[in-house]
Amino acid sequence: MIYLDTDFLIHFLVNQDKETHRFVTKRLKSLMEKGLCFISLLTLQEAVFVLAKLRYDTLEIMEKIGEIENFSSMNYSIGDFHRAKELASKIGFQNINDCLHVAVAESYCKELYTFNKNDFEKIKPLTSLHITIF
Repeated sequence: MIYLDTDFLIHFLVNQDKETHRFVTKRLKSLMEKGLCFISLLTLQEAVFVLAKLRYDTLEIMEKIGEIENFSSMNYSIGDFHRAKELASKIGFQNINDCLHVAVAESYCKELYTFNKNDFEKIKPLTSLHITIF
């Protein structure tokens, strides 16, 4: 399974840049065909938040979230939170959500996809999870 970070999914849900949107859509379609998409409930929550910040209306948010909510998903556990806390203690607690994404991904996946270079470059050396930054 491949864990999809929120920003990866936002590039799918929101066409902010044509090339990036096409790239993510193509990559995501391939992963979906193979049944390899994995997200957490944190991902869904963050995606709703971002769509609301971008001023999408309620119906648009419901429709867009419907496109991803059937991916394999899991809520995080207290163990995942403790792992995220351990990671955040090394890179800063302002990155706790990214650390939590990594902790969940470590439990269920072999790889994580993200566009968030700044934060995930800091986490990469602290995990055996393969993090692909586009």
